[in-house]
Amino acid sequence: MLDIERYFFEPVDFNTDWSYCYLQALSDLAFVIEDAENNQALAAAADILSVHIYQNLVDHYGDIPYSASLSGDPSKGGNIAPEYEGGKAVYDKLVARVAAAVATMADPVNTDLLGAEDMIYGNYADPTDPTDDELNTQKTNWIRFGNSIHLKLLMRQSVADPSVSAAVISLINSQGNLFIEDESQLARIRFQGETGQNWNPMYARREQGVGQFYIASNSVLEKMAELSDPRARVIFDVAEKTGTLVGIDQGDIVNQQSLGAGDVSFPSSLAYGPANDVILTSHWEVMFLRAEADMRFGTSDDETELFNDAVTAHFAYIGAPLGDYLGTEVIYDAGESTDAKSNMIGIQKWISFNGLQESEGWIEARRFDTPSARLFTGGASPIFKTPSRSQLPDGVFPVRYLYPQTELDFNTKSVPVLSGVTDKPVFWDN
Repeated sequence: MLDIERYFFEPVDFNTDWSYCYLQALSDLAFVIEDAENNQALAAAADILSVHIYQNLVDHYGDIPYSASLSGDPSKGGNIAPEYEGGKAVYDKLVARVAAAVATMADPVNTDLLGAEDMIYGNYADPTDPTDDELNTQKTNWIRFGNSIHLKLLMRQSVADPSVSAAVISLINSQGNLFIEDESQLARIRFQGETGQNWNPMYARREQGVGQFYIASNSVLEKMAELSDPRARVIFDVAEKTGTLVGIDQGDIVNQQSLGAGDVSFPSSLAYGPANDVILTSHWEVMFLRAEADMRFGTSDDETELFNDAVTAHFAYIGAPLGDYLGTEVIYDAGESTDAKSNMIGIQKWISFNGLQESEGWIEARRFDTPSARLFTGGASPIFKTPSRSQLPDGVFPVRYLYPQTELDFNTKSVPVLSGVTDKPVFWDN
């Protein structure tokens, strides 16, 4: 834990994440996709979820195995050292793939149905006897999820490659309201929180290991205090000894050995609990994407309305009192500069991911940290703070994961050579 806090990583640290994606999730989904002739709806859903996983891999690692990534089976050629493809090339293939999967799911000729084995949208009132409305809504929600991933694929590269503008406008105009728009459409995996089993994975990893070790970071507490943001006391619990929110600078736990559990703030049950959902894509995330799309490219949406809707949706989801936050502390002005509006969207989006979509928060912090507005890592008062014992120079932060040791050992000819976590940023990184 202390090594991670000071940005000291080794390839072996990433073996598990890589293995879970390729060896387990993507391989299992491939079996469903290959059985498309028996159920096109299930195959389309598996394609959409596969696209989500591959995008996540690109966003964390950069270039990855894609076209030949699942060809290790002897019946598929037995390629256990698949070549790597550029992140941009993989993104382009994912855009086409998710669009095709959505088209299959939406095709009226496709009468195949999804079942209760669908862990994302198969939550019927009676799992043994779903209604026609539930079955139809289930398929529609997968269309919404697919379109939302499609939009994220396009917008994630929008600053580095503004040529995606035509595709963004076309997608929003053609799909209308078929995006994730409210809490009932959240792409999430539910957990029951039964003791020792069916726990939220982040909770399980900590409770079965070192225990609760997440402490509120001053990076987010100070930004939320600056904005008088009432969500801080919903996302974090107050320190027991003071009744106030108390954080530490990121990576400074090694210098705070005198602190006891009652001296600092920990994540609330909203952010850390055995029965918490794992959110894959949220409705406020999609609203922020659409607000940004209109801001950058002039779509048929209203950037101000969608920005306000996104913030409001997050407040409502976590149960925080909105009050006049959007009228006093955070006022979105469509007449402001692109940098000013991008900064506002970036900060609010990053805050909304705290405790709920942490990985997305890190990804989007990198994307919104543009050369003309170093929002998180530069400027007079950067949001991110250099750990006191960081392995990186002052003001320098990781831009990617390392390739796992398993790839270095068994795919030596293909895996790109890296000098560290600041080498070769992901293609959309600014």
